[in-house]
Amino acid sequence: MSRRLVRFAIVVTAVAVGWGVALPALLRCGPVARHVRRMEERGANPAAMYYTELERLPARPGWLERRVTLWP
Repeated sequence: MSRRLVRFAIVVTAVAVGWGVALPALLRCGPVARHVRRMEERGANPAAMYYTELERLPARPGWLERRVTLWP
């Protein structure tokens, strides 16, 4: 087996593990799970979301927006 084929197999395995194990586990993580739940409550499908089609969604908590000005 050539080194190229071994490297390719390693990369494919890493991507498969990341896609099939790491990303689903991340969806069960607290902040990500809350974000997904919040998006679904607002009628947005977080898996197929285009930001241009949505009304303004808060990127930061309201208290932070009131206290911090990024650009005057």
